[in-house]
Amino acid sequence: MGVYSKKRNDGTTAWYYDFMHERVRFRGIGGATKTQALRALEKKRSEVLNGDFGLVNKVGNPKIEKFAEVYLKRRQHLRSHKRDDLSVRTLLKFFKGEFLMSIKASDIEDYIGNRLKEGVSNATINRELACMKKMYNLAIRWGEAKKNPVMDVDMLEEPPGRTRFLTEDEAQRLIECSNIHIKPIVITALNTGMRLGEILSLRWENVHIKKVIEPYVEIAETKNNKKRFVPLNDDMVDLLTSLKNNGSQYVFLSSRGNRYTTVSKPFETAMKRAGIEDFRFHDLRHTFASHYIMNGGDLLALKEILGHADLKMVQRYAHLASSHKRRQINNLTGKFTVCHLFATAEKMVAMK
Repeated sequence: MGVYSKKRNDGTTAWYYDFMHERVRFRGIGGATKTQALRALEKKRSEVLNGDFGLVNKVGNPKIEKFAEVYLKRRQHLRSHKRDDLSVRTLLKFFKGEFLMSIKASDIEDYIGNRLKEGVSNATINRELACMKKMYNLAIRWGEAKKNPVMDVDMLEEPPGRTRFLTEDEAQRLIECSNIHIKPIVITALNTGMRLGEILSLRWENVHIKKVIEPYVEIAETKNNKKRFVPLNDDMVDLLTSLKNNGSQYVFLSSRGNRYTTVSKPFETAMKRAGIEDFRFHDLRHTFASHYIMNGGDLLALKEILGHADLKMVQRYAHLASSHKRRQINNLTGKFTVCHLFATAEKMVAMK
């Protein structure tokens, strides 16, 4: 077919090359001008004829929309499926019609630029790139591609995560202003750092508060699908003991005796009553983490409790440990002062 031009979503015109070799189609962006596209066409033909793509007939190399359909179908059991589905639909608006092996790192850079012009946040774009990266990794594993072009693209910098947390007084007001049914949910979030979904799906079979040395809850339905164990303090043991006979397999129930699916409205009502602004339920998780560190907890243990894969996610709380460090340093007050040293020296002279 040679080269041709096409208008893109942002209104600009791009030139593409398109040709067949041994029943395999090669197509891609050649540049902003026809001349650039012709050069790209000749370069690609040369690569193919010289054997740089000698294994191309041994892989499937489907169009990206065809592979995306298989990708989503095989991963529909995962908790990340909804997020993947949204990312894939967004990616296809730009890459639909392209073969997996014709997409280059430069094409992905163009995609990033296009999304930035649309006003999309860096974090959202990174999630889309992460999805595309996973797609290519699986395509290589399944014999549909040879290389992952996303590996040659740098992720965008993201601002530090939100760390809004409540003071002890604010937290107490929120508990007091919560209705009788969401009060235990709020208390659990503050004392364990569990996510809302983890709390609402908690079953009694996963609560271990008797006949064990250290009480804990077992969280099976997590964000990363990895089971984890969260220790319980005495307040949580007392709370769970008081809820034990609710007649349901779930720990937390609504006023109708059913499992909660959302607590948005009652939580908003409680915040208004407590006079708390700019606060989300997820910030209770930050509140737990912040006070855990301020009261002497360490980052490694916090990572395990919250269920993060690495320490990067809990580094945002590191600065809160300063007050605890100062309390520890203050334990040395008076031990190595000038006066103390002089007194020791005088005592030694007197002994002579």
